[in-house]
Amino acid sequence: MPTIPIELYELFERKLGKEEAKEAIKLIEEVFEAVEEKAKEQKSVVKAELRDELRKELATKEDISLVGREIELVRQELETTRQELKDEIKTLEERIKRWLVILGFLIVITNQNTVLFLLKLIGVLK
Repeated sequence: MPTIPIELYELFERKLGKEEAKEAIKLIEEVFEAVEEKAKEQKSVVKAELRDELRKELATKEDISLVGREIELVRQELETTRQELKDEIKTLEERIKRWLVILGFLIVITNQNTVLFLLKLIGVLK
């Protein structure tokens, strides 16, 4: 509780008299005590409200843990998708190679000059 300055008591004593000054100081002290008590009550209420508001606005350890687990799941999904894409690309590369061989073979067979060149090359024609 705050201390009442002696000067205030002396002022009251001069203006009101000794007994009235004591009563006035006693009333002021009671008001101070009531204000302090009310402030203590409000402090716990404000503290609880602030805690609740912060919990709504800030991430808790549980929130951070959930986000971490979600990030790990996304990483796993990305890795799975990456592997699937690698497999698909490999399959497509193999198909393209087969089609290139088939296309090359068809070009050789359907082009008369190429057939004659190959026959000369192997010595069947001169």
